[in-house]
Amino acid sequence: MQQQDYINVRVRKETHRQLKIVAALRQESMLETLTHLVQQEYDRVREQGDKRHVAHEKDQARHLGA
Repeated sequence: MQQQDYINVRVRKETHRQLKIVAALRQESMLETLTHLVQQEYDRVREQGDKRHVAHEKDQARHLGA
């Protein structure tokens, strides 16, 4: 396994507690759980942004064609 770069991240105590519970339920480390959850949200937000971009382009094309 390659050496990975890490940084410290501050989270609220309640968020830490919840992350710990979710990680235990998923039977994985808190780092793996956090990585998975952030990736899910990143993908969701990016997909929404792509949809907005396509809708905006369609709207622009409609105005230019009118």
